[in-house]
Amino acid sequence: MTPQQLSSFNEQGYLLLRGAIPKKQLNNARDDVLAELKRLNLWSSGKCLSAMNKALTPFQETVKISSAIRDQHLHNRLLPEQVVSMLPKLAGRELAFAHQQMLVSLPNQGAWSLTGLNWHTDVASSSSELVPGIQAFILIDQVKSHGGGTLALAGSHLFNRRNILRGQACDILRAGGDVTQLAPGVSIVEMSGEAGDVYLMDMRVLHTPSINATHNVRIMATVRFLRK
Repeated sequence: MTPQQLSSFNEQGYLLLRGAIPKKQLNNARDDVLAELKRLNLWSSGKCLSAMNKALTPFQETVKISSAIRDQHLHNRLLPEQVVSMLPKLAGRELAFAHQQMLVSLPNQGAWSLTGLNWHTDVASSSSELVPGIQAFILIDQVKSHGGGTLALAGSHLFNRRNILRGQACDILRAGGDVTQLAPGVSIVEMSGEAGDVYLMDMRVLHTPSINATHNVRIMATVRFLRK
């Protein structure tokens, strides 16, 4: 890990590692997800097999599908040791594996929009400057722009010490407004890219699932590492 990578992570709350995992290593994981979608009678060979409950929002649909596709050995199977070894250096403390989950969304969820999304953090707000944990987002297949990739508000990990800004950020995000007015360096990052790319995120960063407006299934995985 370079000093520039550490500085970027500290300032923005995330770090993108392009091509961190060989694509060939991800083929089996991608094929397993597609096989599960076929078994669940949801998607196969580029076609929708049955409609999800229309009462579900895109976020609820994604949660339901992702929860149905499980892999107990996900983090050992996908994350290279050289990536895992970076985590304590980024966090400034020892971290331990805590949780893993597939992140899968079906195509054509609707028009892509920033309004009405479920912005949140997976750890409680704290006044501490210490990183409580790091969440890895693994692109198992290509995720195009507006293809359902997780969105993160870069720089929002610093809002925990300034709760007024955090509240303002949530209000602006819900309305789909301009977040760059909040503070220098604050911006929305879309976790799109090629299979094998990995995003490492400070778990204090506000983030949300997004709408998959493309014709492709979004296949990602997330692994959380928390302080020991």
